[in-house]
Amino acid sequence: MPGEVQQRFAEWLRDPASRDEKERALENYWNGLRAEEPGGRERKLERLHEAMRRGERFRVRRIWRNVAAAAAVVLLAAGTNYVVVKDYLRTKIETNIVTSAHDKGEYVLPDGTHIWLNAGSVLRYYGDLTGRRRVVELDGEGFFKVRHDADRPFILQMEDMNIEVLGTEFDVINYAEFATTEAILCNGSIRAYGGRLPAPVTLKPGDRLVFDRKEGRASRSRVSTRNYSQWMGGSLSFDDTSLADILTNLERWYAVEIDAPEAWTRQVRMSFKLIRNESIEEILKAMSLVVEMDYVCAGRRITIIPKQPKNS
Repeated sequence: MPGEVQQRFAEWLRDPASRDEKERALENYWNGLRAEEPGGRERKLERLHEAMRRGERFRVRRIWRNVAAAAAVVLLAAGTNYVVVKDYLRTKIETNIVTSAHDKGEYVLPDGTHIWLNAGSVLRYYGDLTGRRRVVELDGEGFFKVRHDADRPFILQMEDMNIEVLGTEFDVINYAEFATTEAILCNGSIRAYGGRLPAPVTLKPGDRLVFDRKEGRASRSRVSTRNYSQWMGGSLSFDDTSLADILTNLERWYAVEIDAPEAWTRQVRMSFKLIRNESIEEILKAMSLVVEMDYVCAGRRITIIPKQPKNS
């Protein structure tokens, strides 16, 4: 499938306004399949939809279908998120896990690896991850808790870099519209290499690797891993926390990129708690009532500008 078509298809999947259309596509495809047994597929579909209504997590499994078309597509709806399974004449199974622009998702891959996908993300893999290398691809942000297997390394492939692990927990930020690609290691060890990365880099817990796409350079620093894992929960809580750390959490929580003067954000401290149903604009407006600042939102990019002190 051409890259342009894949990109447009992924954008359609992420768009929450297209949910009814995607449900119809799922139903039409399902109804067009040749029956395995009387009522068999209907019972499976009913069980699937019942699990979705209960909000259950589900394990992504390999799905085989007898089809006459060159490429069959199965959409498994999970709230506003989707799992797309493509069967290329039963020779190459491609699975895409897609989260919408306003939602997150939690999944377990066939090898037992646990993943959380942030809003507007796509995780892609081929087959059922039973080969000598477990290879996945990511567009967006994902937190990975990789199941340990010393004989079968887990490899995350991206345009800017690849990451190889045996068993660990780490966060990766790889949105196409962002200026950087980042990897933050929470536990274990990972090695970043290939892509556009100038040289291989081995990270230890607490390391953050940032690749600047414009400059073509990578840098490593020490960070608090808590700032890169809170986004998976249902709320954010800050107690006398620096604005720098708060903004990092908001970036992950809302899948946005925030630019603000670093020295200034290190000096300002705040305490508050927020929950999922508050928009980023509402949060910034509330913060501006406490902190002397202005802000400009342009899509996923936000610029915060400190206000100059008024002359007395």
